[in-house]
Amino acid sequence: MREFILSVFLLALLSGSASAMQLASPALVPARPATPADTTRPVSAGLFSYPTGVAVGADGSTYVVDTDNSEIKKISASGQASTLANKGFTYPTGLAVDGAGTVYVADPGSRSIQKITPAGEVSTLVAHGLDYPAGVAVAPDGTVYVVDAGREANTGSVRKLTPSGRLLTLARGLNKPNGVAVAPDGTVYVADTDNNCIKRISPSGEVSALVGASLSRPAGVAVAPDGTVYVADTYHNSVQKISPAGITTLLASGFTYPAGVATDAAGAVYVTDTGHGALKKIALTGAVSTLAGGATGTSASIRAGKE
Repeated sequence: MREFILSVFLLALLSGSASAMQLASPALVPARPATPADTTRPVSAGLFSYPTGVAVGADGSTYVVDTDNSEIKKISASGQASTLANKGFTYPTGLAVDGAGTVYVADPGSRSIQKITPAGEVSTLVAHGLDYPAGVAVAPDGTVYVVDAGREANTGSVRKLTPSGRLLTLARGLNKPNGVAVAPDGTVYVADTDNNCIKRISPSGEVSALVGASLSRPAGVAVAPDGTVYVADTYHNSVQKISPAGITTLLASGFTYPAGVATDAAGAVYVTDTGHGALKKIALTGAVSTLAGGATGTSASIRAGKE
């Protein structure tokens, strides 16, 4: 049964088939009622149906893709949850936020990248040229990076949308990549999911493997200002920490199919725990708590990676 569930999850996460996606995710997390777009309420259990991508804004707000509800949720720094946008998406999975609070959403269901203003207005940023855009990142200069999983194995790529609107290709031949992040120096990090590794693309375009072998179907990836990379190691139900030198250590475990990962200015790490339908936070001390969905509060079942 476990192997069946794992197979279904991977199909939902990476497949380009809309019907497969609709069938797969409820097998892990039962559907929950959608949140009306005009409501703001305290964070509580049942907030998400199937949380995937996550990003943290400059003001401390956290944004989460609620994939099965086709919604983008916003959780303020004070802990108030609201729906930022719930129209214009088909099957969103990844997102990023820039310094001005503009949110970028990877929507593989419509093969597009959507843009959301702080007021919640949705428009299409990229409508053509993508097969299965699974993840998105944005650099300080406004350059948008997209990881495209492709239609077949080893057809994944990393695309770059310049501020002038040119869509360029940085790397090809990836195997169902899922997450992407960009460092302050312009280095791009990609979760090459079916190759079980993290790829690094230098500002000059040189592609190399940062780490591999020890990961199992990595999905989300984030990078801190000091160059530390955090990875949602999905099939190991954990979050890994990778030093700039490529040394991997366990940050926290005990999740159930973590999908997205992000960091804030203080160095805390945020994780979407899809199997628990929750957003969780890993503090600098290593303590893990549930911020939204699931059962809020500190979770004794999650182990910090210092043991």
